[in-house]
Amino acid sequence: MTTQQQDGGWSEPGPQQDWQQQYPPYTEPQQQQQQVYGDQQGYGQQQAYGDQQAYGDQQGYGYQQPYAGQPYIPQQPTAGQQHYARPYTGGSDAEYYVPEYAVLEPEPEPEPGYVLPEVPVSAWSVDNSRSAWISRGVLILILLVQAGLSFRLDGSAFAQEAKFLTSDGELSGLVAQLGLAGARALSLAWALGATALLFGATRLLFNARAGLAAAAMYSVLESTAFTGRYASLHSLSLFLLAAALWLLARTRQSSPAAVLLAAPFAALAPFAAYSAALYLPTLTVLAVLTAYRFRGAGAFVRGALFAAVTGALCFAGVQLAGTPSGWNVKGTDSAVQLLKDSAQWGGVVLLVAVIGAVGFIRRARMGEMPWAEGSAPGAIRRSLLGLTMCGTALLAPLYQAWLGNGSSLYIHVGFGLLFAVPMAGLGVSRMMGAHFRYPQIGIMIYVAALVIGMAQTRELYRPPDSAAMIGALREVVDTKGEYLTDDPEISAYYLRTQTKPAQWHLAERGAALTAAVKKGSYDAIVLRASSVPEALRGNANYRLLGVLRPTDKDGGQEPYRIWVKR
Repeated sequence: MTTQQQDGGWSEPGPQQDWQQQYPPYTEPQQQQQQVYGDQQGYGQQQAYGDQQAYGDQQGYGYQQPYAGQPYIPQQPTAGQQHYARPYTGGSDAEYYVPEYAVLEPEPEPEPGYVLPEVPVSAWSVDNSRSAWISRGVLILILLVQAGLSFRLDGSAFAQEAKFLTSDGELSGLVAQLGLAGARALSLAWALGATALLFGATRLLFNARAGLAAAAMYSVLESTAFTGRYASLHSLSLFLLAAALWLLARTRQSSPAAVLLAAPFAALAPFAAYSAALYLPTLTVLAVLTAYRFRGAGAFVRGALFAAVTGALCFAGVQLAGTPSGWNVKGTDSAVQLLKDSAQWGGVVLLVAVIGAVGFIRRARMGEMPWAEGSAPGAIRRSLLGLTMCGTALLAPLYQAWLGNGSSLYIHVGFGLLFAVPMAGLGVSRMMGAHFRYPQIGIMIYVAALVIGMAQTRELYRPPDSAAMIGALREVVDTKGEYLTDDPEISAYYLRTQTKPAQWHLAERGAALTAAVKKGSYDAIVLRASSVPEALRGNANYRLLGVLRPTDKDGGQEPYRIWVKR
């Protein structure tokens, strides 16, 4: 069969007929009004179209050839099927023609709905608004637990509390106006503030998850619960140290001069509690380590500036207020026993802190996002940071063991743990694993620390049961007498409206007590003793007023015995 084309583009059927039947050639647009389709080579059916239809540039694109016996229905070509072609110029050589297409610019990629931020050092966390509010909510729960642990402790005043409230210092005088309950509430406020600042410092150094773990462990320590219910300046000193630590972490990326904000807090801490002086070198080292990653050699300038200003402020404070007393008093306590007691009070937290330091040294980041990139501290800086924080927890136990003086060691241990707990929080975070894979480990550590802290606090927080003794003395004291007692501070505080502090004297034992009894210069003698001393047994100058036994029989306190002058 011969296929004819008006301008002659097809020849007689020959060897190419089979190939043409399989792949029909593209037909050039015609300027005439008639077009004839011969053998429909792709479908095996001939169709002839007269001058009823004329197809220009749209021929071959966007139109389907009808099946046999079906009417042809033209279809509108889609945008992807439209093309642009040059006009047909004719000629027998133009057997095949390649159309020209307009090149369309690709549509831009849509903006991503969420962009992952840079992964913080040592763990995966995102500091957005929602996570910040979640962290604050968890922190409030931690502080409520801490407040509950402190409020469960109650009783009359300790001797040191009474001495603080009756001293003639300016700050103690202001606190004394609040009374014992008000002074203890103020101590709790300072203790809660120290925990909150500790969370902030740990979050800045590591991440929010480590900060929450650190705050949770610190809030249940024996020393934390004790100082929160102890009317003294120990909690204020802890607050000042925590504020200095937070400011060092907060200004780590700022200029070296910004470290001056932390210097006044660090300089005031030893004047609130002398044991804080042990930790000023630690703050100086942290001033360098926290900024070395960002400032390089400028971090040493920052450390030198902090040390110089803090030292100058401390020197000025000594000139104005004198040297804090008690920091170098030697005693006769066993050094081995003091170290054992320190291990009981802070050993669990220190062990977890060492685990966190080792994990931090081995790997700066956690494996939650292995593809995360960004700067991370080097192994040397990580090692120094871990050694500094963990080693600081040993300063108070080693120093007081060397002095042989265990006075208030159960409180001073908490000063060193304030610096070790951030590493402990990091250790808990590492042991729980990526994406909280093992949360039971963190829960077990927290519960263990909570139970140990509650038991130790109940054992150590045993103020003298002096209510009955004070009630009995109210009937026999006045502003003219002289009184001998084992607890002159307690008697002077509770009987301050009836007596003066100078009227109360500390009782001794042995020959000194015998001489005082024979002299007969005291109008009343109050001793805590299990039996009657030999000097008062059968004495004609004094009569026994009463024996007042403590209400807590398991507390280990001796009964009060009161003698009055005949």
